[in-house]
Amino acid sequence: MNPFSESYDSKDEMLLVHEAQEGSQKALEKLVKLHQRFIYNVALKFVRDPDAAADLSQEVLIKMITKLAQFKAKSSFRTWLYKIVVTHFVNSKRRKAEQQVKSFDEYGIFLDNAYTTEEMTGEEEEQHQNKIVNIRTRCMTSMLLCLDRQQRIIFILGSIFNIKSNVAAKLLEITAENFRQQLSRAKADLFQFMDNKCGLINPNNPCRCSKKTKGFMKEGLIDEQGIQFKTELVTQINQIAPEKNNELDNLIEGKYLSFFKQQVYEDKDTTENLVSNMLFDKDIKQLFKLN
Repeated sequence: MNPFSESYDSKDEMLLVHEAQEGSQKALEKLVKLHQRFIYNVALKFVRDPDAAADLSQEVLIKMITKLAQFKAKSSFRTWLYKIVVTHFVNSKRRKAEQQVKSFDEYGIFLDNAYTTEEMTGEEEEQHQNKIVNIRTRCMTSMLLCLDRQQRIIFILGSIFNIKSNVAAKLLEITAENFRQQLSRAKADLFQFMDNKCGLINPNNPCRCSKKTKGFMKEGLIDEQGIQFKTELVTQINQIAPEKNNELDNLIEGKYLSFFKQQVYEDKDTTENLVSNMLFDKDIKQLFKLN
């Protein structure tokens, strides 16, 4: 569920908020479950690494739980929560993947040296499809890491999850026009890099997901246990993101954005035991008047 989709109903959510503020552990758990999946998927695009994304998700959910008594319904709960999410993501310590991928120039040099000239056969591509999808996803997310954090969160919200500019702008506490300008610059930087390097976009570019995968396999750089994506079992981002209405934008940007939106929308639960463990804390129990 995308909490920013037009089909999202906030009435049940507000009831859960009220019940959680009154001391219901069950309501608090439901409220966490309602948002954790979307938060995790934004985090995964933001920092690339699943473990780091899970840590980020738990950190903001803990903030939600501990600050819930301060929510006075002056805005929607969704706006209140995702301001916390965006602020925490942008201001948190830099994660390992962010330290490895520092700029488009550096990442371009890595790509130039990371693929092999040897093509996969059709049989090999079919056999190693999950690995190819995994490498493609990591490559696309690594491109996002080349954007600065503000650009990155704006691109993730505005282009990957199609959150409207007037809504997303509130989360960053900027104007809608400023949001659109920053989103346009982030797209321009990202798309220019893809034009210059990505074989999916420009057939004249030598870098290919299958070739790169074959090279990584030869060098033993693919963790068989770390393959996260099983294409036959997952939901794609474009199945949960609201459709974009501007046909011209879709025509111009569609080939670039499609590779981000065809990526996995992860069903990982990052909250296992989070609420129950926190509710053993006497200060938390006292805050929410929990028995």
